Amino acid sequence: MPTRSISVRFDCFDPASETAHRPIASGAAANRKKLVEAMRAGGFKNYAREWWHFTLENEPFPRERFNFPVTAE
Repeated sequence: MPTRSISVRFDCFDPASETAHRPIASGAAANRKKLVEAMRAGGFKNYAREWWHFTLENEPFPRERFNFPVTAE
């Protein structure tokens, strides 16, 4: 699958990182919108100041913090 332009890189803490920031290229704006719609359909909400940041809306353990290694196996 080809990569999609989002305008600024992940973890760029600049106003351009805001999900609805304008002006950005129309293709990047469309890709951000597509990402938000797909994640919303999966039950996630976007943190508006970071296009890449999503949280599960109905978290089963909203006050619990987990600390365990994540591996590919």
